Formats: sequence, structure tokens, C-alpha cells
Amino acid sequence: MAEVEIKKVMETDQAGIKRQVFPETHVNAVLGLENIATIGTGVTSINGKTGDITLTAKDLGVEGTGITIDKVGSV
Repeated sequence: MAEVEIKKVMETDQAGIKRQVFPETHVNAVLGLENIATIGTGVTSINGKTGDITLTAKDLGVEGTGITIDKVGSV
């Protein structure tokens, strides 16, 4: 797989505050995108859980945030 250099893009607004900007890109610039059709889409499990699931912050390694992610659509 090709190594990708990641750079943060910043600009300074009229008040002199630096803000991160997120430039748009073209689909052809996404490395490996052409392989998705052969791999498949979607997931069959999350952290070893299948079916109707509710993830907790602990499942994602972010304990203490009170975050839960309920199933939306099919998993």
C-alpha cells in the first residue's frame, strides 16, 4: 500500500484567527477506492458484536464520556 503523507491545512481569517480548513478532493484521489467493490461494503460485526447492538463508550475505548451509539439501519 502506498504511504500517504497527511498534512493539516490552515488559513488565517480576517480577525487573524488560524482555522483548519478541509479541502475537497476528487474520487480518483482516494487511495484504494477501486478495491471496495471487490471487498464488499458494510460491516458484519462491531467489536465482536453482531445483530441489533448498542455500543458504549467502553466498547470504543473512550470511557467516561457517556457516549452510546445505538443501531441505525442494518448491521
